[in-house]
Amino acid sequence: MMHESIEFYSRALPRHPHDEIRLSEEIAYLEGRLRAMGEEGDCAYERAMSRHYSELLNSRRRELARAAFN
Repeated sequence: MMHESIEFYSRALPRHPHDEIRLSEEIAYLEGRLRAMGEEGDCAYERAMSRHYSELLNSRRRELARAAFN
């Protein structure tokens, strides 16, 4: 499951009219995962996932900001 999530969220986004919707959905998912784990996580695995989700979340927020200006 984890590898599928990482693979899915690491892929480049296709460019089409629904980009902003997909980005918003991904941001909501990542925020939810971070809340569920707690910001720091309870073990090394969760802390690593938390860092990874945080990086993805920041990346998706930047992409959404760019999409909004295009």
